[in-house]
Amino acid sequence: MEKILICEDSQEGIFTGIYEAYAQKCDHDSTRIQLGEEGNLCLFAEYREIVPDIQKADKVRRTVLTRFGEECYEQICYALSSWETDKGQAVYQTVVEGLKGRIRGSLMDHLGNRYVHRAFELSRAAGNEAHHLLGFLRFEETAGGILFGEIGPKNNVVPFMMPHFADRFPKENFIIFDKGRKLYGIHQAGKPWFLAGMENGPEKQDLEFSEEERQIQELFRYFCRKITIKERENEKLQRQMLPYRFQEYMVEFVNNEQKTGRRKSR
Repeated sequence: MEKILICEDSQEGIFTGIYEAYAQKCDHDSTRIQLGEEGNLCLFAEYREIVPDIQKADKVRRTVLTRFGEECYEQICYALSSWETDKGQAVYQTVVEGLKGRIRGSLMDHLGNRYVHRAFELSRAAGNEAHHLLGFLRFEETAGGILFGEIGPKNNVVPFMMPHFADRFPKENFIIFDKGRKLYGIHQAGKPWFLAGMENGPEKQDLEFSEEERQIQELFRYFCRKITIKERENEKLQRQMLPYRFQEYMVEFVNNEQKTGRRKSR
């Protein structure tokens, strides 16, 4: 009989599920990790709900680090940040494959295994998006002097972006807001950054931005227009290098009223 472990869609939740699969001596070939409740139920399957546990998740984290190395652990973390629903099963079976002790070299190089290959794909997609957003993110200064950046990524990449900007702007107060997940990465000047999920937290349209910010944005858009060579415009190539889903949150592609927090009714 297939056993389905229902886990929270988080690193802690999935790592707890992996811990329970071993603690309960499950047959890994007939055990599946499922993220949350799904619409369709499987006949002749045993369902178990897994409650996230920090200590259990940390044991799995330490095992992955010790057995497979820091680089592999980072790739697994990227895979777990994916928006795809099969990430839990891919990572679970990747860990199972690694703990069998039959792999030579790096676990994530063992692409002949379909689960390792899938985890590698998820990791690469999330890593690429995080890397792109380090360059595409646009901070805007509010009237209170806080730098506010809004993004709408497919994957949950804010935790991977925060260390970069905290190191780059250690003396700045800034926020990176994942609009789709209502997730805020918050950094106070001179203090460690942290994550906060707020369903009714402030969004860009709720904020007032400084006059200097408005002027800088106007100058930047003017600069982008002036360096454009109309005869060499290539929208297809631009979309390949800079997809529309990134452009929506970038100063140079959005009109003044949207980007400065002013409403059209004013």
